[in-house]
Amino acid sequence: MTNVQAAHGVGKTFLSGILVLWWVFSVEGMCVSTAPTGRQVKELLWKEVRTLYDLNQKKLGGRRGKLFVEKSQSAYAYGFSSYDYSSDTFQGIHAERLLVIEDEANGISQEIDDGASACVTGADNRLLRIGNPTTASTPFFKACRASNIRIPVWSHPNVSWAYEKDINGIHRLKPEIATLIRTEDKEEPILPQKDWFDFLPRDRVKGAVSISWIEKQRYRGEQSAYWVSRVEGIFPEDNSASIIPRSWFIAARARYDADPEYWDNLADRHEWRWGLDVGDGGDSHGLAGWRGSVLYIVREQVTLGDRSDTARAAGLATNILKKYPGRVSVDQIGVGAGTLAMLIEEGLEADGVNWGTAAKDPVQFANVKAEDFWKMREAFEQGEVAVAPLGEYEDEVIEDLANIWYEELSTGKIKIEKKDLTRKRLGRSPNLGDAVCYGFNDHEDPKHRISQMIFT
Repeated sequence: MTNVQAAHGVGKTFLSGILVLWWVFSVEGMCVSTAPTGRQVKELLWKEVRTLYDLNQKKLGGRRGKLFVEKSQSAYAYGFSSYDYSSDTFQGIHAERLLVIEDEANGISQEIDDGASACVTGADNRLLRIGNPTTASTPFFKACRASNIRIPVWSHPNVSWAYEKDINGIHRLKPEIATLIRTEDKEEPILPQKDWFDFLPRDRVKGAVSISWIEKQRYRGEQSAYWVSRVEGIFPEDNSASIIPRSWFIAARARYDADPEYWDNLADRHEWRWGLDVGDGGDSHGLAGWRGSVLYIVREQVTLGDRSDTARAAGLATNILKKYPGRVSVDQIGVGAGTLAMLIEEGLEADGVNWGTAAKDPVQFANVKAEDFWKMREAFEQGEVAVAPLGEYEDEVIEDLANIWYEELSTGKIKIEKKDLTRKRLGRSPNLGDAVCYGFNDHEDPKHRISQMIFT
């Protein structure tokens, strides 16, 4: 399996088109290609295939249609959109020499990727995933983490001659080139090539990446997700919609490791604050412990889907609060209400939280949930918090918080997306992320509390 994360305009689709024809007419095997949408199949990869075939028809022989080429009964290729199909589409696709191509691979679903992977079982079978690395937490991203070939713009002949790395590892125009072609206009930072000196190279591949395009994108920021993915060919660490981007969490971990004594001394001045997210319908229970501005402890407990799950959640919290006493905030909606009642009956300082109620600042936030997450977001952004080592749960917390997305409504209010959307993106419920947020915020305010009188 080969995974290619390619920058914008470097010829990835052209290369895939050549591979389709090579596999059919030289390897004499079967090739299947897919892409997220029908337009991408017809107008990207298979447009290249049709053009290349037509230019070389006399040499290649065979025949073609809009979405197929054929040399013989065993040597042929066809394409289809993954949008209208499931993993079952790949059932029965087997050949001694089989090539499967996932074009625009970052938009391919897990179901389709699983189906494609199941086809390439033979020694002479191959799977190519190729696309722009625009979004993490996709099957393409996971595959590229295991192994990848990266193609940044800097290797393309249209631009490679003009750039060099500076002392910070950033590619910039060579000074002697910049003085000849750069302007002061942000809209058009590079002179048109017709105005260049004759001795300067022009674009060798028309329509591919250009110096002008690169320098326009530089104004987006060299650390922006757009630059990182489409210029460098690297998956961006952060998504602009993430409530806690990965890089912010990683920075908070680094702050603690840089001076744990400092952060521990700050934390010692405060009581423990705990957050408990009670799992429902097979979701795990999540528990998180803050002391001051330091996140120290995260725990998870698998649920069994029986009537005792709420009691197990109460037991999880009770056992750890006996060792590290403090207040615990619990989601009071649904199954959480029963756990909250048990904690209060145990004599623990427990506060019920309803994230669906009105925020203290109803002008800025859609509800308490948005307000709570935004307070935590600001603390991470401003470097006010630190994260101690969380062991086996650390990666899960990072992914939970990065995959909880927010949006700004037409009214200007901040809103956290519905949990179903987060669950679909993650493949699970973000229970640890929710627990971390419950624990970060102070819910002792009566506005968010359930009176103990309800349970006594």
